[in-house]
Amino acid sequence: MPTTSTAETTTLLRAAGALLPDQSLRGPDVLAARLLPWRPLGRALIKVPGLRSRVARAVLRNWPSALWYEVARTRYMDDVVRAEVAAGARQVVILGAGFDTRAYRLRSLFADAAVYEVDQAEVSELKQARAGKLGTADVRYVVTDFNEEDLAAAMARGGFDPGVRSVVVWSGVTPYLEEHGVVRTLRWFASQASGSSIVFDYAWREIVEGTEELSDASTVMRNVAARGEPWRWGIRKGCAAEFLGSFGLVVAEHLDMTEAQERYLRRTDGGVQGPVWTFGGFAHARVG
Repeated sequence: MPTTSTAETTTLLRAAGALLPDQSLRGPDVLAARLLPWRPLGRALIKVPGLRSRVARAVLRNWPSALWYEVARTRYMDDVVRAEVAAGARQVVILGAGFDTRAYRLRSLFADAAVYEVDQAEVSELKQARAGKLGTADVRYVVTDFNEEDLAAAMARGGFDPGVRSVVVWSGVTPYLEEHGVVRTLRWFASQASGSSIVFDYAWREIVEGTEELSDASTVMRNVAARGEPWRWGIRKGCAAEFLGSFGLVVAEHLDMTEAQERYLRRTDGGVQGPVWTFGGFAHARVG
């Protein structure tokens, strides 16, 4: 599963995205920088007025594809959460939450919804220690390991009600899991109340298995493997609906990265921003 290192890198990308000069492209996570630690100092300078824009430009220069991917992913998943809560979801579950800020950024939407953040112990403890920097929100923390533990039991301990319509966010997690961890999680989700939905991103299985190569994907996989967090799982290209259907789930929407670019990365001048990671997609599925 992703560790604190991965969670903080993703948080840095969200923090940089919120500082982009073009308002049409700007990421929504204006709170992300508050959750970053003061070490290493280079990235922590994104917390400092007068220096934060310089750090954001450095992130854009060095990791443009990752930054644009994170902007699109955050925007899309925010849109799904807003729509599902408006449609009646009364539980919001963030799986592999890391340093997610939705409970605080979207707090006004959650007056009638319970928010659960689910992660492994080390990351969850750090998030709880830093959460005071975000303000106040009613968050219920659940500790588990998707590869090793029974998610239903962990959620029950946290007070989650499987009979209540929910929206589940699973951002930046699936590539790091063993296949049985993904399958177990989706089986858990498929048993939730009718109308519940899940939104997640995934990598192509062909990339994970090495039967297809793209330069950006190869770089990402080398970097995460060097941190001891290799990618292990993906969905074959064009097979998301079939895969989710095997759990009895119905695809509400699927976006490949070209479609996500068109929707979320269109500049003020009308052009489409890039480069962006293209070796995966965003899936939104529902319990029938």
